[in-house]
Order: sequence, then structure tokens, then C-alpha cells
Amino acid sequence: MNSMSYAEEIGPLRDEIDRLNEEILEKISGRVEVALKIGEVKKRHGMPVVDRTREEAVLDHVGGLAANRGLDPEGARRVFREIIDLCIKAEEEQP
Repeated sequence: MNSMSYAEEIGPLRDEIDRLNEEILEKISGRVEVALKIGEVKKRHGMPVVDRTREEAVLDHVGGLAANRGLDPEGARRVFREIIDLCIKAEEEQP
């Protein structure tokens, strides 16, 4: 029989979730930084911020990666759609 209490058992798992959340946000922040650099290049070359063809290619790629890891491809696509939108907003707000 398990002698650990619920709090003792779940606490470290929640700590791990918190650590992973920090890592995810660090990666998203890094992605926004790169998107801003891309926005600068687009601006210099007179290209629009939004490139739907590229976005779809990224989402398709992410869906495939998710499926290979046993994750729901459509769920992963939705998550990355939000990340892409966050990056686009940052690019649009860039002076």
C-alpha cells in the first residue's frame, strides 16, 4: 500500500509541470524574438507580415511531428496557431 499522502505524491509532479511551463514560455519568447527578426527582413524587402502559405506549411509540419509523438495533430495545430498569432501580433506592433 502507498504510504504517501495525495499532497506528497502530487506536489513534485506539479513542480515538474511548473518547470515545464517555464521552459515552454522561454521557447515561445525565443520564437517571438526570431519572428521579430523575420519581420525586419520582410519590412526591408516590402513583404507583408502575414504569409498564409508559410503558416499552413508550419502547421502541417507541426501536426506531423505531433502525430509522430502520439499527440493529437489537430490539438497541436491549434496550439501553434495561437503561437503564430502571438508572433504576428508582435511583428505588427514592431516600429
